[in-house]
Amino acid sequence: MTKYNTDTPILFLIFNRPGTTRQVFAQIRKAQPRRLYIAADGPRSPDEEVICQQVRDIALSVDWECDIQTLFRKENLGCGKAISQAVTWFFENEPEGIILEDDCLPSDSFFGFCSAMLEKYRDDSRVGHISGGNYQKGLIRGDGSYYFSALTHVWGWAGWRRVWKDYDLQMGSLPTFEKLKYLDILPCHSPFKEYWTYFFRLYNSGKTDSWDFSYSYLNLVNSRLSVISNINLITNIGCSQEPTHYIPDHPFADIPSGELDEIIHPSFVVCDITADLHSQHLELKLPVYEPDNTDFLFMKDRLVYLSNKYDGFMKIPKIIHQIYEDPAGPPRMLLKSAETWKKHHPGWEYRFWDRQSIDNFLLEICPGYMETYRSFPFNVQRWDAIRYLILYQFGGLYADMDYGCIEPLDGLLVDSSCCMGLEPQPNAARFNMPHIVGNALMASVPEHPYFKNMIDDIFDHPEPLKEGQSKSRYILDTTGPFMTTRMYDAFPEKETVTLLPAELIAPLTLKEVRQFFSGKENKIIEEKMEKAFAVHYFFGSWTEQTKNKHAVA
Repeated sequence: MTKYNTDTPILFLIFNRPGTTRQVFAQIRKAQPRRLYIAADGPRSPDEEVICQQVRDIALSVDWECDIQTLFRKENLGCGKAISQAVTWFFENEPEGIILEDDCLPSDSFFGFCSAMLEKYRDDSRVGHISGGNYQKGLIRGDGSYYFSALTHVWGWAGWRRVWKDYDLQMGSLPTFEKLKYLDILPCHSPFKEYWTYFFRLYNSGKTDSWDFSYSYLNLVNSRLSVISNINLITNIGCSQEPTHYIPDHPFADIPSGELDEIIHPSFVVCDITADLHSQHLELKLPVYEPDNTDFLFMKDRLVYLSNKYDGFMKIPKIIHQIYEDPAGPPRMLLKSAETWKKHHPGWEYRFWDRQSIDNFLLEICPGYMETYRSFPFNVQRWDAIRYLILYQFGGLYADMDYGCIEPLDGLLVDSSCCMGLEPQPNAARFNMPHIVGNALMASVPEHPYFKNMIDDIFDHPEPLKEGQSKSRYILDTTGPFMTTRMYDAFPEKETVTLLPAELIAPLTLKEVRQFFSGKENKIIEEKMEKAFAVHYFFGSWTEQTKNKHAVA
């Protein structure tokens, strides 16, 4: 039996079941990890306080040399937040480790298997997850002690901070993922598309209280493989004992576990599609699927591929619009950014809008907006407003001058009539907003109703700057991204507007942008840039206008 490396930390997730907790803890005691993390959700009612404390006392009865860290909640967060936040806490303190819930009973071999796999695939980006659960009903897959899977079984597992750091409970990128119809082409998932779509949407909407599908989604969209032991090393003993989030009589409950005498590594790191189809067929009772030769592709590669394959499905005109009103012209750095859009979109028309061409456009096409346009107290309000008018009239793609293009955006815009780029989540959190629908990168067909609503809001009811009012907030609310967010939240036809995840089009926060330009680029920034199609540098020259309302940046 492979010996467990006791330096491999364990996270023990507990709640309110003394019986199962006692059994799982007995196995942890046999393993004797040197570092044990214990996380417990809070009781759901005063009546539950006593039993929750009993469970915590069981998990704390450590009688070997061990560093113990606890995360005990007073309030009940529910399965989704309690577990996902606990795993985040664990990986904030440890680069890798083992995760056990209070009803997932491991065999003796489980711990040694996990610590060995964590070490072997520590730096292998192809592998994202290690599972002790095997649902092949005795079938041996491949030529090793384990095989590789596109599924993410979490009844007793191990993983790395490098994977979990990108976890998103509500899967914010799901709309784009669905639009590109990935589930139609992934051989392990396409036969069960309705099942995966249903649960992914359920989690995305926040209407369910669990965490595991979001983790499966994380590994799926990054084409990461799971390591699955050819011998079942975990028995779920909780499905029939007052389960809090599992389904009673689950087909994989109470499968006996065994021991792994030695670890033989498989010859190839290849997903076993047959094994994945088999386990899903057993669980969901759906028809057997015969795989074809469709390859796995990373998300970004897939988007680039689609941009070439489905060029005819582009509804948005291939026109790039950029605006800079200063008669002196854009500085060199902005001109370099502008060149990246031309470079990556050679078949697109590029239109640069200066003050003269904007005035001509307003006089010839939008004379009714001229008076209000000129009455705005800040130049940046005019720069905001004109971009909406241009996209409504001509359609195409608009990008701020401080935006750089990394890859062609065709794949992101395929089959969409309107696309708006989300700002990074820290930007939204700063203002206590769930999201910010930015206006620095937008694309649309001509005369899209979302843009018409924004234009009407700006020009039909222009708001004056009140005495003592924050100038920055006034600009953001009247013509900037707070306005575009407000209009999106109220828009009745949201299905016609695609929100592009910040990870793809604005991956860096302002702090990270500063690090990037100071030469302090780190691995996290490199990884974010590698996944993205464009990057917003947030130069923010408009903020100078809040000091002098007549300034021109």
